[in-house]
Amino acid sequence: MSETEQTADAVDDGLGDLTFAGGPWDADAAPEDREFFDFGVLKLPALPGMKARLEIDPAVREIGAVTVRIADCALQLQVIAKQRGVSQWTDTRQALLANLRQRPGHQQVVEGRFGTEVIGVLTGRTTDGLLVDSTMRFQGIEGDTWMIRAVSSGPSVTHDDVVAKIDAFISQCAVDRDAVEGGAEAPAGTVLPLSDPPGGIDAEAADALLAAEAAEEAEQLAEDRAVEEEQFEAADGAEGEK
Repeated sequence: MSETEQTADAVDDGLGDLTFAGGPWDADAAPEDREFFDFGVLKLPALPGMKARLEIDPAVREIGAVTVRIADCALQLQVIAKQRGVSQWTDTRQALLANLRQRPGHQQVVEGRFGTEVIGVLTGRTTDGLLVDSTMRFQGIEGDTWMIRAVSSGPSVTHDDVVAKIDAFISQCAVDRDAVEGGAEAPAGTVLPLSDPPGGIDAEAADALLAAEAAEEAEQLAEDRAVEEEQFEAADGAEGEK
């Protein structure tokens, strides 16, 4: 097992073991024994240990997404209106790829449990000037009149066990497009706003926890990259002495 896989296993995301459930469902078609945290349009599985934060779109001052911690990764979920019988993900994916190709890094289109998805590797620099690759996984899971746009990122985001856990989490979600005012009439491609669940969530604590974990991961990644560069320089110097 690699060091990154061990790190992913060591992260307590509070979710326990997840199994694929057959969703995501339209809310009125979800199994009766399923319980959810109600974010309005989006219903997340009622897992007591879940660490989540709401993300507000500053342009419209509405909750545009919710992010959930899964293993050592962050999973961002949005609900987007779609036209019945027309794939919203096809157009969204093409626009996404066009955007990614303008940035340093590379992309790969793969087939996953929910269909075609995009793996994007973005190359950037740390404050110390070290090159760092960040991997992101983009999915579009479509119902009749909605699409869940899922973006996951983190050190282990493409590892089989993390991929399976993220897919299992998504499969336990449900969508109610009519839960937001005007949701039924929203044009295709519109991001449908979410709402704070009844009783709210401890957003401040969850945000602080996610931020701290992200900072630790970035610091570890930078340290690993520094060690790799030192080893490369040492090997290069030894080669030059021959």
